[in-house]
Amino acid sequence: MTLSVLVIGAGITGMATAEFLRREGISATLVDKVYPGDPKQTSFGNAGLLASSSIIPISSPKVWKKLPYFLFNKNSPLSINWSYLPKLMPWLIPFLRNTKKENFLSIINAIQELTNDSVDQHLTLAKGTRASKYIKLGDLTLLYPDKSEFDLDNFENSLRIKYGFKMRELNRDNLLDMDPFLGKNYNCGALFENHGWLTSPENYMRELANHFKRNGGKIIIEEVKKITGNKVLTSKNNIIKADKIVICAGAWSGKLLKIINHRTNLETERGYHLQLKKVNYMPSNPYLVSDLKFAITPMNDGLRCAGTTELGGLEAKPNYRRIDILREGIKKVYPRLKWEDEEIWMGHRPTTPDCLPVVGQSNELKNIYFAFGGQHIGLTIGPRLGRILTDLILNKKINMSLDAYKYTRF
Repeated sequence: MTLSVLVIGAGITGMATAEFLRREGISATLVDKVYPGDPKQTSFGNAGLLASSSIIPISSPKVWKKLPYFLFNKNSPLSINWSYLPKLMPWLIPFLRNTKKENFLSIINAIQELTNDSVDQHLTLAKGTRASKYIKLGDLTLLYPDKSEFDLDNFENSLRIKYGFKMRELNRDNLLDMDPFLGKNYNCGALFENHGWLTSPENYMRELANHFKRNGGKIIIEEVKKITGNKVLTSKNNIIKADKIVICAGAWSGKLLKIINHRTNLETERGYHLQLKKVNYMPSNPYLVSDLKFAITPMNDGLRCAGTTELGGLEAKPNYRRIDILREGIKKVYPRLKWEDEEIWMGHRPTTPDCLPVVGQSNELKNIYFAFGGQHIGLTIGPRLGRILTDLILNKKINMSLDAYKYTRF
């Protein structure tokens, strides 16, 4: 009898898990409120980066020096909804503890275990599907205002080099040779080779889902309301049964864990993007802007500016001042940039106090598995998590420890 697996959540992690399981001959079903690629998905609204070198968590020891700016400057890339602060404290206190150097270094080691082969993992996931045409390979450049700002990141960049990422320092002339449209505000860079990005996250997800369905996978567009044993109850009062259940519901995973009397420490970072359409210029490769903490990614339907972090929970209305920050930021990078139209988006990134995902099997309910909490690198590590979950379910050997990602670690 064929093993059946139900995956709750059809973002990149759930999609990858279900597809890898299907390729192994497993009867795989995805259930989500929306179809993959829908604007309501976090996998729709990311920066599109397959950023394998993004191993530095936001819980950097440097946070303390910049904390007043982050908390009280209206243009800060990080903001807190102050009315949400009491609910945030159980997450915020351990997060600040993780800025200690020893914790910080341990977290980096655990992150790079998941990111180091991210481009290859995406290529493997998309191989043989129409999604593959949306993967583009190239360099990723960190932009700095000047050499002194570059030098402040020496420690973090040296960690990237330690883990095998090739970095090339760029001066102003080097940057202009690569990108003559770049404004005068940025005069130094760090170029990392062998990266990738998606030219349309929306179509990438949609084509992966279409391929999954064409080849025997099942997708149910309903919201899961209850999990009991090997069954789930949906918002339409339908019951779905499976031998094993995987929770990959992103920022909503915490609510599902409560239903099965499990506890973890999950919050949401509200992320924003600004898609500029019919622009008069497109860079050839993506940028990460060091001082403004946002990404610039060339895509098929325009130039995407994505970033800023807002801690305000799942229920608060969007704060479109965050979009203004992105709009002002892109003009700082490209003062001569013009566009005819734009699209704005806000979504929820799932995040834990140590910036590591929750991955593994339930201790109490052996038919339940978890993979969520990718924070800023959810798209990057999604296929890797999907491969890990597939191997766990099939009792295959995993050549790494999952201790750092246990749901019980908090």
